[in-house]
Amino acid sequence: MTLRTWLLLAAGLAGGFVAACADPIVSLGPGNQRTVTNQPGLFRFQAKDLNNVIDDTSFTWVTADSQARILHHSLITHGEMDLHVLDANGVEVYSHEVSVVYETDTLTNKGAPGSWTVRFEIKAATGKIDVTLETP
Repeated sequence: MTLRTWLLLAAGLAGGFVAACADPIVSLGPGNQRTVTNQPGLFRFQAKDLNNVIDDTSFTWVTADSQARILHHSLITHGEMDLHVLDANGVEVYSHEVSVVYETDTLTNKGAPGSWTVRFEIKAATGKIDVTLETP
């Protein structure tokens, strides 16, 4: 094969990959069956039927403890979701990228009790998000 043939083949494959990822980008909406439980000591965020969702959403969660237990039961088959947890002083006590299947039970670093920020950065995600924070 000549260099020109290789370049044409590469360009064709690249165009095919771009077309395959050309699903419309959407924000979280009613179709995602989004549910939030937010009470002192317990926070849970669920979103289902994600299809190329891009969104950045934050919640304020009140905890009297200096550490939180995080339970992930998420499945992201395309794209990713980043979870950031900041304590009452704005110090990040947990940060993790979720792509593909992610099931874990872990603790945050210790931080200042009070009003914590729980931030979800959803980046062209397809699948479901199910994250719980609770006092240990």
